[in-house]
Amino acid sequence: MEDAQRMTKLDEAKNFLEEALREFEKGVKENNITLVRDAGEKAWGAVVQATNDLFERRGLPIPTTHRERREYLEKLEEVDPIVREKGLTDRFMARDHVLHERCFYEGYCNIDELRREFEKVKRYIEDIEEL
Repeated sequence: MEDAQRMTKLDEAKNFLEEALREFEKGVKENNITLVRDAGEKAWGAVVQATNDLFERRGLPIPTTHRERREYLEKLEEVDPIVREKGLTDRFMARDHVLHERCFYEGYCNIDELRREFEKVKRYIEDIEEL
């Protein structure tokens, strides 16, 4: 447990994504929609943790809701041209919709689309790491 406490939120994001990919491949192999849905949610968790890392490094409080995260991202885009250039708000909202809402909650998990989404999550994490 101590190691988890020392991990940054960015480390957590990477771990969430790694676990999502493992779970996704297992779910596809076993034709297990529950595992695939859970993988989508873990990938969404990676986006949330990466976003929280950005806020933490910018000295902002960690939001308690996704709405607050979106609003904080919008405010950062207003004052930081690099954040704006990376389109983090739009990307955050797109992952929310596809991974969290559609796949996890609604059960619509297109396998090819999810593979692309996981790659987008990876790039999102990398972009935040560069900031």
